[in-house]
Amino acid sequence: LFVWARIPNQYKDCYEMADKILYQSNVFITPGGIFGNAGNNYIRISLCGSIERFDEAIKRIKNTLKN
Repeated sequence: LFVWARIPNQYKDCYEMADKILYQSNVFITPGGIFGNAGNNYIRISLCGSIERFDEAIKRIKNTLKN
C-alpha cells in the first residue's frame, strides 16, 4: 500500500525533496518522477512498516523541514 503526496512549491521537483529528506533525515521516500514525468511534483510513501517506525520517520522529517 502506498500514499502519493504533492510536494510543496519550494522544491523544484520531487528529486530535490526526496534527496533532502534522505540525506538530512535518513528516511527514504520515493520520488514520483521515477514513474514518469507526471510524477515530478509528487512523492510516494510506502505504508509497509510498523507504527513505531513511522512515528520515528515522521519525527526526523519534521525536524529536517523546520530548518
